[in-house]
Amino acid sequence: MSLRRRPIRWGRISVIIVVAVLAGVGARAIWANGIFAHAPTGFAGSCKVAGHLPGIADIEIAHNMAFISASSAHTAGKDDGLYALPLTGGGRLVKLAGTPKDFHPRGIGLTASPNGSGLFLLAVNRRGAASAGAGIGNRRFSIDSFEVTNPDTAPALVAEGTIEGGLLTNPQDVAAAGPGTFYVANGTAGSNPILHALAAYGVISGGNVLYFNGMSFRVMADGLYGTRSLALTPDGQHLIVAGLLSRDLKSFAREGFSGTLTEDKSLNLPAGPEKITLDSRGDLWVAAHANLPDWRAFSSDPSKPSASQVLRVSLLGGVPQSVDQVYGNDGSQIGGASVAASNGKHLLVGSSLDGRLLDCTLP
Repeated sequence: MSLRRRPIRWGRISVIIVVAVLAGVGARAIWANGIFAHAPTGFAGSCKVAGHLPGIADIEIAHNMAFISASSAHTAGKDDGLYALPLTGGGRLVKLAGTPKDFHPRGIGLTASPNGSGLFLLAVNRRGAASAGAGIGNRRFSIDSFEVTNPDTAPALVAEGTIEGGLLTNPQDVAAAGPGTFYVANGTAGSNPILHALAAYGVISGGNVLYFNGMSFRVMADGLYGTRSLALTPDGQHLIVAGLLSRDLKSFAREGFSGTLTEDKSLNLPAGPEKITLDSRGDLWVAAHANLPDWRAFSSDPSKPSASQVLRVSLLGGVPQSVDQVYGNDGSQIGGASVAASNGKHLLVGSSLDGRLLDCTLP
């Protein structure tokens, strides 16, 4: 008596595999985009509007002066540029001269001059393609550098140079690492529109971190999700990278001579981080989006502001330890906050989609 084996039904197996893959992709997209997430609201301090700008891409604070990168997220405008706001003495928001004509900044980074009395500023410049609907492949990016003179009282910019490179596919932020060296957070990009869309929604990775060693760019960290911002710890030993679509902060140990990065530890966040800044006490301030579909809807329709969240993260030895929410609003005070920076009791909050700059007093 012989036993007949049942034929292997490859078609059914293939269907099961496809369904499992699609389910995994769907689960990943739902989690990465926070489709069912909501932002808690509440703030124990008080806020006032310190000014209106086309869109606030980044804020860095030094010498009791806030340096603000402003550009519209949709169209180029004459008000795009770098601004300064004194944090003492009741000074007003002032646009700084000295930037190129074709200048639409994103993230910025500050570093002290060798004698400590001055500052150098680096800016990601989205050149020649700030028009609405411009595709990634049509944009030209550069890292522009400036000396900041009289940073304490009357800051002014002196242009130093412009650096371009083929690896700057979609740069979002920059962090100075030393004289002529810096790191760049490269967001999702790609010439293939399908792969770009998958990366933009967190289904696949597509971001990286670049290092410029004074002569050329090199990829130092790859396979990241929605790389939007980075911060170098004051001792230069760690680089913190914010992943909008991984909803976490990754700490990388840094080798000072070569700039090589080695992933250390990460901290999961309750929302996707956009921009991160360090304060003088060593805490990290994070502007984040719990629900990315709401944030994208606000980008398309200004009448539908998304919620704003500001998180404070403690660091120990360059590694993120714990997170607590300091500021939360449903979007009525400021929609879709993209950056927050703190100095003492000051907390500045800005949004790339909302023209208001908030000056808040911490409790």
